[in-house]
Amino acid sequence: MLFKFYITAHNELTEVLVSVIGETFNLDKALIPAQLEKSLGKLIQQLKSTNYYLIESPYVDRIYRDSYYLYYSSKYGSYNRDCIKVSIFDTEISSSYFRDNATIEKLQEAYRGFFIIRPTEPAFLGRNHIAPKAFEVSNFGYCPVNINSTVNGVKLEVSGFPHASQDGETHSCAETTIWAIMEYFGTKYPDYKPVKPSAIHDLLRQMAYERQIPSNGLSVYQISYALKELGFGCKVYAKSAYKEGFEILLDMYISSGIPVVAGLDDFDIEDSNNIGHAVLIIGKKQVNGEFNVFKTLKQHQLDTLRTKQITLFDLNDTSVDYVFIDDNHPPYQLATIKSPVNHYPAFWKNVQIKHLIVPLYPKIYLEAVEARNFALEYLINGPFPLESYSTLCLNCFLASSRTFKHKLALSNMEENLREIILEKPMPKFIWVLEMGSKEEINSDQRSGLLILDATEPNIADNKPIIVGAYQNNVVFFSGVNEVLTKLSLPLHPFKVFLNNLTNIENE
Repeated sequence: MLFKFYITAHNELTEVLVSVIGETFNLDKALIPAQLEKSLGKLIQQLKSTNYYLIESPYVDRIYRDSYYLYYSSKYGSYNRDCIKVSIFDTEISSSYFRDNATIEKLQEAYRGFFIIRPTEPAFLGRNHIAPKAFEVSNFGYCPVNINSTVNGVKLEVSGFPHASQDGETHSCAETTIWAIMEYFGTKYPDYKPVKPSAIHDLLRQMAYERQIPSNGLSVYQISYALKELGFGCKVYAKSAYKEGFEILLDMYISSGIPVVAGLDDFDIEDSNNIGHAVLIIGKKQVNGEFNVFKTLKQHQLDTLRTKQITLFDLNDTSVDYVFIDDNHPPYQLATIKSPVNHYPAFWKNVQIKHLIVPLYPKIYLEAVEARNFALEYLINGPFPLESYSTLCLNCFLASSRTFKHKLALSNMEENLREIILEKPMPKFIWVLEMGSKEEINSDQRSGLLILDATEPNIADNKPIIVGAYQNNVVFFSGVNEVLTKLSLPLHPFKVFLNNLTNIENE
């Protein structure tokens, strides 16, 4: 089959796709519109009506080819090896743009990613990497990764998050979630590499007790096992164990820029529909002005705060919309943690998030619960506690020390304090607890912070502390005997890190 490409506006996209799909996959064009609406209707509807599209056919997609040789090629029915690629631009384009050096830069500025159409009807939608700006979406922060893609022979780059729909046979929601995580981390960091569906099945074969294909999905612990085998030090949190702290944990990791796997089900409901599902949570909307008092403190901590008349607000405890990557819907769906399936049919109404799987760097030994509890105990009852009559908002997240120091070096922090922190040796990852008044928080300012060693789970003698700076004092270990020392130093509001999420307006 000869290579062909088509350029179309948004209002003609469906009509053109029906023709191209019928010709490429040799399908009855009368049946395609209904199948296309089922698999691609929501995606096309949520893309901006001002977009333009370049459609290429046939296209060799590495993920579908892997599934093809793993499974589809062995079926009696005939399945095409090739796919169709649809590239998205936010302005009108012409075929001449791809052969003129003067317009290549314009193409890059307008490029918003792509989606693949597989010959697996009715589940046509394959992998995709689409920038949030291609959609009619609200403002949010998320974890982006840049990938290169070739469009009509020209290399272009797009920032977004990997997404795919399940084909229902070689991979379910669980395998798709594992693939998306590895696509993200494997593209962004040298410690990991992307994986194909066949590699995921190979990993799970040694713990499988029945056939793996067609896929019946994976349990939470099978997902965690696969990610552990792929190089992560996974941590699994059950809602039943953490209760009120469950949502706070999620916010801490999302603010850390870590995509989190959420395991959803309705199994504990009497009239259960036996629904189990896995999705990724990759970001959240940025909301100012919401301040909830800490709920998860221990009684002796509450007693100290009451005695000293200290009020602490928890910025990790906010009712915000989170950004979901769900293989049943287009990317970047917004929903709250209490109502994670509000965009599903009514029979999903009892489905809730029951587990979180966090793919941590393996040398992060101080996980979120321990880091948060240690920081609070230190600030409330430690050797250098908060002053009486204080009112502070606290925000806790994990960060790469390299990225943190880079932003710190370019910040407006008081010079002496900045140099003290920059000169402190730090591990690859640190926990950062930011402090500030309500007014400072709403203006993206902070007036204090506590930096903890994420590789130090031993909290005896305050070992996790690297440096603290709050209420006109700086605290750090010094001297031959490494004694925790406090120095007086005037502190002024500063803007350092805030979190690890990228706001789509700033891409």
